[in-house]
Amino acid sequence: MSTTDAAMPTERGTVTVRPRRELARGATLTGVLSLSPVLVAVLWLTLPTGHQSGVLAVTGGVVVMGLLMYWRYRLSYAAVTRTEFVKRGWLPGFVRLRRDEIDSLVLVRTYRDHSTETAAQLLALDDEGRRLFRMRGTYWSEASVDAVVDALGIPTTVLPRPLTRREFFAAYPDSPYWYESRPWIGATVAGSLFALATGTLVLLFQAFGSGA
Repeated sequence: MSTTDAAMPTERGTVTVRPRRELARGATLTGVLSLSPVLVAVLWLTLPTGHQSGVLAVTGGVVVMGLLMYWRYRLSYAAVTRTEFVKRGWLPGFVRLRRDEIDSLVLVRTYRDHSTETAAQLLALDDEGRRLFRMRGTYWSEASVDAVVDALGIPTTVLPRPLTRREFFAAYPDSPYWYESRPWIGATVAGSLFALATGTLVLLFQAFGSGA
């Protein structure tokens, strides 16, 4: 079985692809660049009290969480065997299907949010038009998507023009994941993480930054 995140399979019907590596690298770099100034500032504030060990312990916990998320992402893959399709994503969820359950494929390009750039979307449907799985170009390279299409060897509809995300979801209403049909979830999560980070900094300063 061939494994790739950029190349076509060497044997029809047996292929494994993995998400874009640069996505994990970019997220890791962003995290390091974002947290480093905060860590330096908090360490500087705690110099008079000598409580740097507490700050470093919290930082260690954050690093461990980040490494676990990175590890989870690196374990993600999609595979086509002679009898099954298997997909393990970064977020919770696991797909295992018999190949004969997949009736058709839809390959379409959709516009990225707030951009004129497009990304491939692969949608697998059963004989009643319900989504079985979806591969988004945000996470999977075009070569990986093409490799899965080629390995499955199933009739594929290729839409001739790019669609907005709204048009795509309107044309295939069963295609969104549960969090994509609820845009407020992203804003809520982002706000919660910001509040958590701010609260943690305040608690750290109160616990280790005062002279008491």
